[in-house]
Amino acid sequence: MHWKKTSEKPGPVMVWTPEQTGQFLDSVKGDRLYSLWYTFVFSGPRRGETCALPWPEVSLDALWLHISAQIVEVAYRQYGEAPKAESVRTNWLSLDHGEVLSRWQDQQTKELNEWAGVEARVESDRVWTHENGEPLHPDWVSRRFKRLVELSGLPPVRLHDLRHISATLALLGKADIKVAQERLSHSSRQITSCTYTSVLPEMMRTEAESTLSVAPREVAYDVHQKLEIFPERSGAMSPSSSPTAPATPETRGWSECRRGPRTPFSERFTPSAGARSTRPTPLSNGSGTTAPVRVGRSCGSRT
Repeated sequence: MHWKKTSEKPGPVMVWTPEQTGQFLDSVKGDRLYSLWYTFVFSGPRRGETCALPWPEVSLDALWLHISAQIVEVAYRQYGEAPKAESVRTNWLSLDHGEVLSRWQDQQTKELNEWAGVEARVESDRVWTHENGEPLHPDWVSRRFKRLVELSGLPPVRLHDLRHISATLALLGKADIKVAQERLSHSSRQITSCTYTSVLPEMMRTEAESTLSVAPREVAYDVHQKLEIFPERSGAMSPSSSPTAPATPETRGWSECRRGPRTPFSERFTPSAGARSTRPTPLSNGSGTTAPVRVGRSCGSRT
């Protein structure tokens, strides 16, 4: 593939399949910031929101994290910024997610204790920091993620694409689109729907299966039965008729062509003033009239 040779993304917005997402998390299981990548995938925050998130805004008992601030990076300088009203939200966590963050909190506490008495130690209440407690820079997080993707051998995606991946996984898991909208802090449900509902083929396949399940059937969908048809007057061949039996008016199929009465060539046209007329000569149709009768081959119609 082109991306394997050049590491270039095929498109501006790319997402991994569920299988590829699992492969990435497995590949970074030993990374120090595994809990950060886990949160990106299953909670979908922006990078500035994760860099600004303090521990008081996280509850490992009630399993939620409250996002109310973010870090904005301009020319590598960081600025604290209050997000828009629709961006302030509470994201609920799974039991596994809570366990991942709990283990990270223990690791972070141990690291800070090792830096006790060292001048370079930074006192901060941020959830994700360097070993000395210094908060993470948003651009550093992006570069770190890019390197991990390269080492994983997976198709290249941006750090921001993890938000897209988180949304598609939620919708694939049959989450309500309104819940997904609020978790991602989109301004409207339409943005969430138009952006994500057709990204993964698995989502389209799930929709097809859901549509199929609402039509009740007395016979299972995978059971096929031969349909017996006995037309009264169509002259169609029934499935029980032998294909080697001689064709008769009763067994001849609808696609069988029948020959009409053949008329001598000299009688088909009436000469007029030395020229051959292209109009057929009226022939008797057996009903006492002289309505024109089509001659040659004629096919019966299907009923």
